[in-house]
Amino acid sequence: MEGLVLRLIDYGESDQITRLFLKEAGVISAIAKGIKRSKRRFPHHLEPFRVYSFKFRKKPTQNLYWIQTADQVAIFTGIMEDIRKIALGNFFSEIILKAVKEGHPQPDLYSFILSLYRSLEQVEEITPLWFYSEIHIMRFLGFLPNFETCLRCKTPILRDEANRFDPSHGGIICPRCQLDAGKVGINIGSEELGILQFLKNSPIQAVSRLRITKNARTVIEPILKAFITYQLEQPIKSLSFLKEVME
Repeated sequence: MEGLVLRLIDYGESDQITRLFLKEAGVISAIAKGIKRSKRRFPHHLEPFRVYSFKFRKKPTQNLYWIQTADQVAIFTGIMEDIRKIALGNFFSEIILKAVKEGHPQPDLYSFILSLYRSLEQVEEITPLWFYSEIHIMRFLGFLPNFETCLRCKTPILRDEANRFDPSHGGIICPRCQLDAGKVGINIGSEELGILQFLKNSPIQAVSRLRITKNARTVIEPILKAFITYQLEQPIKSLSFLKEVME
């Protein structure tokens, strides 16, 4: 089975327990017995940002898969050479670990993560890809935000108005509906709203052309953080390090 390494834990002197994201089986827990000493069964170490072809065995009474072999089929070297890209890749992994139920296949999300890895290898400015990934990973998980119409009155949003983003419902509230609902959510300006609309509706290939100012980033970053945190019902710890290395 093809898959990615999301998390590794050393176990004893020669074993590793890992959480994997498999194309055909979703997230699973597995153990690589003797990986630190058997170059015949494991010619490559298990590491993030690589694609492997795994062979497993599993007893019916056990939840843990046993990795028999793990052959490396692709490596994203450009990610591993940049601490900012490593931090963003770890952010992808944490969302998957928190949101994808064990043993539930997510082949479309798996393919999307690979497309993020390929893009992350190539880009110099990673902020647009960071925000793009937040929107679209949540889309694959069933939580696509709405930046086009008002959550309440359903009318098209006008960018030059005093709009607000409601993280709990994943959308914009126009100024007229704010009079009834009160000032729910986070202020969002016309520039930031335009960026989010572009990121939501554009293919990944277009993201590298986007430039996001520091001021726009300071508005968008807490909006998407609040949205993801609310929908997943828990904080994403890797965001703090990602923000730190991006300063």
